Amino acid sequence: MSKLFVSLVLVLLSAAYFFGADASAEFATLRNSGLLLFSLVSGFLALRPTLQVSSEAPISAGDTDIVAKPIAASSVPVAVGENEVLGFLGLMQQKGRLLDFLMDDVSKYPDAQVGAAARVVHQGCSAVLRDYFEIKPVAQNAEGSSLTLNKDYDAHSYRLLGRVIGEPPFTGRLLHRGWLTTSVKLPEQRTPASAVSGAPERVIAPAEVELS
Repeated sequence: MSKLFVSLVLVLLSAAYFFGADASAEFATLRNSGLLLFSLVSGFLALRPTLQVSSEAPISAGDTDIVAKPIAASSVPVAVGENEVLGFLGLMQQKGRLLDFLMDDVSKYPDAQVGAAARVVHQGCSAVLRDYFEIKPVAQNAEGSSLTLNKDYDAHSYRLLGRVIGEPPFTGRLLHRGWLTTSVKLPEQRTPASAVSGAPERVIAPAEVELS
């Protein structure tokens, strides 16, 4: 599996964790938004070498209408796994309006409005995750309980915090159970832009125009 896709999945699983709080903790989304946005930006920086497109999108404005000129298709070859990454991110936007929520400045809205928007994002994005992944906790113990890691514990599955001294076994308090996936069903690859008369290759979600 592409490292780019795995990076994006980790970001989205983090989003599922933050938005998956119960109703009484709904407004904790505000406190966690900084870390979540940092994770999202980190994921896009990882994708930047392959997702970079020309910033020139000429727009001509008339007295009453604004007409956007077509953007030429990029000549940069599509990286392996890029279609899957963009397709999956597009689904998160389509079903849960994830990008609309994360790219907006939520600080200007009251808590009640942010909480209501977070519920919509949670419902849509969790449905997409359930459709394409089998997800379960890494640790089966309850959060806050005592946990002992034996000498053969998987260091990729457990992150040690606090003072780490000596060799395992280690005993500590479980802060977060972690997430893992036992099954991945990638979304179908989107039709390459070269097959769609000059359409840009890296559109995540098309702009929506209502005609009158």
